Amino acid sequence: MRRALVAIVVVWFLLIGIFVEISPFQSPWPQQRYVLEGAEFAALAGGQIDGSGLAITTADENYGALLVRGVEIADAAQWPVLRYRIDSLAPSLEVAFVYRRADSPGDVRTVNLTRGRGAAGSIDLSRETDWRGAISEIGFAVYPVAQSVPPQQAFRPFVLRGAEFWSPSWIGRGATVATEWSGRRAWSLMSISALGPDNGVVRARSPVLLLALGLGFTLLLLTQFTPTTRSRTGRVILVAVALAWLMLDLRWSLSFADRHAATRQIYAPLDWPQRQQQLADADVLAAAQSARQALRDDGADPDRVRLLVDANSDFLRARFIYHLAPARTGPVNLTGWRVATAETGPIYLATFEQPEPLFDAADSRLRLEGDFSVPARQLIDAPPLRLYRIGPESPP
Repeated sequence: MRRALVAIVVVWFLLIGIFVEISPFQSPWPQQRYVLEGAEFAALAGGQIDGSGLAITTADENYGALLVRGVEIADAAQWPVLRYRIDSLAPSLEVAFVYRRADSPGDVRTVNLTRGRGAAGSIDLSRETDWRGAISEIGFAVYPVAQSVPPQQAFRPFVLRGAEFWSPSWIGRGATVATEWSGRRAWSLMSISALGPDNGVVRARSPVLLLALGLGFTLLLLTQFTPTTRSRTGRVILVAVALAWLMLDLRWSLSFADRHAATRQIYAPLDWPQRQQQLADADVLAAAQSARQALRDDGADPDRVRLLVDANSDFLRARFIYHLAPARTGPVNLTGWRVATAETGPIYLATFEQPEPLFDAADSRLRLEGDFSVPARQLIDAPPLRLYRIGPESPP
């Protein structure tokens, strides 16, 4: 039994080393550290010194914060690990690391950061292709979670305690992987039930695969080194599978709680009518409401009218269609423009944040693509929203 336990411990250490990607040629701990206090950073708005940290009490015009500091890093490759500490960061906010290279001071480069389980987090910058050469300026950009929370309600005061750059080490690599495996992640357009990475760039090998391999080798070693019967082996396998399932379920539940925290922050104090108005895409909702009212004013039923819809991204197009429901909408990227002439009844076109199509008020024609144009009447011209009635009966 002792041999089995020793073998199991060795196998687990080897697997963890492989998955964390520890190099035997590195030092176990960082030989050099470049420490930056939070108070050394400057904020574009709302910054106040808080001991050795920088407290951000109010958001800037973009509903977030930008904290920057000049540095003199001669060779970025010598400092691959960035460790950062931000206290009281609201779950409705995300963080990115920003920096300038001395060879291109006009370009600002960004790296999305994973929020650590606590206030501190780490990232291995050696995997970023642009992290090289001399670095002249670094900073942190804090901004509302995209597409999930109303930007105006996302900000809460926080404190930047500081940042550190570490030379290569086992501890540094382990800290970056621990951040990736246990970090808090915001809602995304991907499935929340995914067992692997379901948000952002994949920066570490899957902990699910590590768990599966570790349990598999553990069962194999137990059956090889300890006398056992078939029924006992079956019970051990069942217990291992149940334990693995429980661990995965607990991790999923923890991730769900992290994401739901931002939802609670924004919507918990509001009643249902208020919640329906406090949306991340409130501008799209307002545009849809204006379009539906214009359709009524034109004598059409907005629930039955045939309405083509276009926007400058798949997300905006899908949300615009959602807010226009239950109108009979057709996204232009799927239906094409020619459907505008194939309908027998009146047909309308609504666009959001689109420079095209072009409307010629002189001859009341709408150019849809190339030389293809149709008779039309403009009902709304209030960018980013435009609404047209298409057809030969449209011009007054």
